Amino acid sequence: MKNITIPNWLALGILFIVATLFVFLFSSTTSPLYEHYPFWFHGDSGIFQEMGVCLLQGGTPYVELFDHKGPILWFIQALGIWISPKWGLAVLQSVSLFITLLLLYKSALLLIDKQLISIIITVSSLLFLLAFYQRGNLCEEWCLPFISLPIYLFSKRLKTNDDKNRIIYNHKDAFVIGLCVGAISMIRLNNTAPIIGFVLWHFVLCIRQSEFRRIWIDILLICCGMAIIFILCSLFYLVKAGWDGIYEMIYGTFIFNFIYINGSGDLSTVTKLQHYAPSILFTIITIIIIAGKKETTNIIIAVFISYIVTLLSIGIIGYIHYMMIFIPLFVITICLIVITKSKWSYLIMGVAIFYSFFLGYDASDHLLFILRGKKANTELNDGFHRFVSSLQNNEDKSIYNAGLNNMGAGLFADENIYQCNRMISNNHLKYSDHLRKYDTSHGIKDLQPIWVLTQSPRPEITDEYMKTHYTLADSIPGGEFDPIWCWRHN
Repeated sequence: MKNITIPNWLALGILFIVATLFVFLFSSTTSPLYEHYPFWFHGDSGIFQEMGVCLLQGGTPYVELFDHKGPILWFIQALGIWISPKWGLAVLQSVSLFITLLLLYKSALLLIDKQLISIIITVSSLLFLLAFYQRGNLCEEWCLPFISLPIYLFSKRLKTNDDKNRIIYNHKDAFVIGLCVGAISMIRLNNTAPIIGFVLWHFVLCIRQSEFRRIWIDILLICCGMAIIFILCSLFYLVKAGWDGIYEMIYGTFIFNFIYINGSGDLSTVTKLQHYAPSILFTIITIIIIAGKKETTNIIIAVFISYIVTLLSIGIIGYIHYMMIFIPLFVITICLIVITKSKWSYLIMGVAIFYSFFLGYDASDHLLFILRGKKANTELNDGFHRFVSSLQNNEDKSIYNAGLNNMGAGLFADENIYQCNRMISNNHLKYSDHLRKYDTSHGIKDLQPIWVLTQSPRPEITDEYMKTHYTLADSIPGGEFDPIWCWRHN
């Protein structure tokens, strides 16, 4: 195909517009397009936003509210909500996605050296993002720029080694990669996996060329970058909550996740395999093209190792949004297919793209809902807003979420408040003795909140303390689900 030159400003403009439109159309938990179409369950996005509200209200995530992602994610949520509760997060998502697309474009251009094809491949990657996006504002989405940059920098090194049989070093790159790995680790450690294959193979090449001093310098600089991010996050928690705050940050960010990733989850084996299918197909492609053109051998091997490591790192839970972190690897693989012109690889890639299109229902169903002119059921959101608006004397700071779990997180965040009990999702208690011990000593009897919210078909309670000290004072229609019962302290 003839190389068509595109001005850089036009390429950047296309990527920015595409990124903004994607977030605006498909991030149904943050996009202003869905302001009058609230959806009953924000899922993880609702939890993240409540953690951001907690920060903005002077609270301390992990200590006052618990979730098992890293503190950088809470800082991002707080910044977005501070900019604007209605569109701030969507703006930050658009910037993040634009940076990701720009890095993927530069990676494609590095391998193919044709602008138009590189742009087409980059924009096409959004088909996979759509498949894994669900309702947007998920931790994998925020990790994509930090994954894409190290892959681009390592690809430059590996490509140079392929072309000239030597490695050109820029130690500044190693420090930047360390910052990226640190940022990912302080969002979700598992999401560093796509980078590992590139790191390992780069060091293998250094060993082959007896560049041992370079290895130690790179390792030192990468560790320095990671340490800076960790120290900054730790200092924040040290100031906010002392050494206990640092421990709770480490527990929520790292320790709990090692337990959680081996949990059984709630997905069937068939569903998990469906989610893994595109990634498995692309892994097969790398095997097919691994004996392709010599000038791409090192990059192919690095990508293949990254696929294997990432598949193993996800664990046995296998939720579909976990697969977002494969997208930078997909782009590199597609570029390698174009270079090697493997017919079987084109066929398998077509199957993966076609299959992924049908996986994207979670991201597109809300947009289709609006386009079809359907009326949103706002009973739950309107009722919760009415309830919170009726509270006086800072009573909104003393609401105990006793049964809403994840559903309640989005409702609290939308009202710019957060619950007074630590556990957003009681499901996390089954994984952790540490959390169960805390929850046992910080129950309703211990906290004595003004309000306790439960959810069930009828206003029934089993807690003996509540039967004596709380009276049903209000209720909120549940829309498609059970009503929420509002109990007030006598």
